[in-house]
Amino acid sequence: MLWRHPLVLKLGLLLLVLLASYTVYLDATIRSSFDGKKWQVPARVYARPLELFEGMPLTPQELASELRDLGYSELRATSPGSFQRNGNRLSLYSRGFDFWDGSEPQQIADVEFRNGSISRLARMGSRGASGKLALLRLEPLEIGAIYPAHKEDRVLVRLEEVPPLLTAALLAIEDHRFYQHHGVSLVSIARAALANAKSGAVVQGGSTLTQQLVKNFYLDRSRTLRRKVTEALMSGLLELHYSKEAILEAYLNEVYLGQAGARAIHGFGLASQHYFNRALQELSIEKLALLVAIVRGPAYYDPWRHPDRALARRNRVIDALVGQELLAAEDAQWAKAQPLNLGKASRSHFTFPAYMDLVKRQLGETYKREDLTSNGLRVFTSFDPRVQRRAEQAVRAQIAKLQSRVDKQTPAGDLPAENFHAKQVRTGQKAALQAAVVVTQTTTAEVLAVVGGSDPRFAGYNRALDARRSIGSVVKPFVYLTALERGDYTLASLIDDAPIAFNNRDGSEWVPRNFDRKDHGQVPLITALAKSYNQATARLGQQLGLDAVVETLRRAGQARELNAVPSLFIGTTQLTPYEVTTLYQTIAANGFRTPLKAIRSVLDSDGKPLQRFPYQTEQVIDPHANYLLQRALVAVGEFGSAVAASHKLGAASFAGKTGTSGAQRDSWFAGFRADLLAVAWVGYDDNKTMPFTGASAALPLWVELMASASRQPVWLLPPAGIEQHWVNTLSGMPTRRGCENSLLLPFVQGSAPQGARVCDSPQALKR
Repeated sequence: MLWRHPLVLKLGLLLLVLLASYTVYLDATIRSSFDGKKWQVPARVYARPLELFEGMPLTPQELASELRDLGYSELRATSPGSFQRNGNRLSLYSRGFDFWDGSEPQQIADVEFRNGSISRLARMGSRGASGKLALLRLEPLEIGAIYPAHKEDRVLVRLEEVPPLLTAALLAIEDHRFYQHHGVSLVSIARAALANAKSGAVVQGGSTLTQQLVKNFYLDRSRTLRRKVTEALMSGLLELHYSKEAILEAYLNEVYLGQAGARAIHGFGLASQHYFNRALQELSIEKLALLVAIVRGPAYYDPWRHPDRALARRNRVIDALVGQELLAAEDAQWAKAQPLNLGKASRSHFTFPAYMDLVKRQLGETYKREDLTSNGLRVFTSFDPRVQRRAEQAVRAQIAKLQSRVDKQTPAGDLPAENFHAKQVRTGQKAALQAAVVVTQTTTAEVLAVVGGSDPRFAGYNRALDARRSIGSVVKPFVYLTALERGDYTLASLIDDAPIAFNNRDGSEWVPRNFDRKDHGQVPLITALAKSYNQATARLGQQLGLDAVVETLRRAGQARELNAVPSLFIGTTQLTPYEVTTLYQTIAANGFRTPLKAIRSVLDSDGKPLQRFPYQTEQVIDPHANYLLQRALVAVGEFGSAVAASHKLGAASFAGKTGTSGAQRDSWFAGFRADLLAVAWVGYDDNKTMPFTGASAALPLWVELMASASRQPVWLLPPAGIEQHWVNTLSGMPTRRGCENSLLLPFVQGSAPQGARVCDSPQALKR
């Protein structure tokens, strides 16, 4: 017979050898990948956890808002991830979380509020009994992830963590013979072929869950005979080496379940968050059934785009559970009556792009890119959702107001804008104003919020980190700090604000002028700084020397080399908002230089600490001089260029400095209170002239942010050896309390001005 022919036998033997070799190769492929790291899991980045305690400044509205951001349902506090608010009282059932320093358990808590703070925090027992709770730490908000190149995302779950009803529904609708077959089900293939033949179209598939896993995990999407044979072989080998439970767990984490922008949603753990903003363990029957329904076709059954299809498929899954006697008929009836109840759609994971940009840069100093995109690291940051929200609101509100004024061609009344108008009218341009904000914790230098543009959620050019702009008068405090550190200058020292000229190295002449085009004669140092006199500052800088001022900036944290020219004294230096924040952080922290940090700790995929990011701080500024400068920056709001802010924040409640670059191309304000430091910048990307100064653009933005986000007015604590004296702000001479132009100023012991304490005039008493 033909099959006994020697050539046929040889060809058959060769095919068997090739098949055996191919099977051995497939076997090695399966075992090497399935035994090792199956997936590239992105690093997940978390905000700071909200820590609740009695006396904490917090309103019920703020707590409810944070809980909604975390995906808590607002019904009753009956299951993890739920809360209920009743006036000034809020009950919540926390989810628990594994932090870097230990696990926080799930618990029910009762929170009461009074006068803008938590007045009572109690743990609630199963029978309603309560006990005082010292601290409740909520799980942190996930603010982003760092993805591998293929943009696949997943939240890995263990089989024992998955609700049994989900796996039951999955098997009932996709592979009810899963525990009977060995990778390939001939019965399912025959049944699917018969159904397809009857309908004249492909209405059923015969693939088992094992085959689906092999197809997704190992193979491409081609429909060739070779791929089908390979799929069958690999399915059998997978079942040979691994238990049904291991295969099912891998499937639950691998299956594709949708798309969020460029990010592919894989696995039920992430799909639960994507569609419902909730953990998988928190889902009810109808939600679990919808996730299973989407398996058949994530695009076709997309519940946002095709809700009717998704609902019908979901109900079919529920019916399959009833048919398998896995769900009671009355429970199924209730579940089918429910709407889809989807969560808030999030098509992009760039929720806070500017802050994530900072996190990635700081992580890049320690970790390789592949570690961040594949090892499932957990990164804990100092990001504060409440402060970020306030910063974004301030940017949007202020930019809208400023842009409206620009569009109407109505410049601010506090400045000339002829050049601005001429250019706008001539070109017909109405470019969009931009803004950037960086907010830190005053004492720790932890970065709490970053806004990179006037559209805070747009993942584009990050002006907070990358826009190098002329900083204007924001640099002046460091000129005055240089003088105060020398010891022969005080806040009352007189500085001449007469005209002055400088010869540049190229032979040209630079002549600084005051913004008001006036000369003010001899003025006290504190007045020159508070009112931002250019001539006085330039003259003081000349007396101190460029090298001395540059050295002060370097000690305060300026890392980039500066162009040491005389115009540096009044702000031609170009820095980013982030760099300006670094400098002012040193002033706010009483002369201690602390690098700005966004990252607190990094954990591996098993929750073990990899690295902590400890504070690095060094006293670089003389504490007496720094304190005197802080007092001068408070005067900026008392009677200087930021006096308008005192109307909303209160007199002497903040310290800071306005800044306006040449030709009004940049508007700045850098300032701090006891709890927060913030730097705000406003300008055009192409450096066009604006009809605004630092006081009329960046300052109102900063004030709006601080009025809503800051809880503690500035509180200056003098170091030992400081004494207070009343001084006249015009002459710098001693005066008495209540006299016109009198101000109580600090002096290093023994350095106060000498002379009789007299008023400007006998009738000048104010109180």
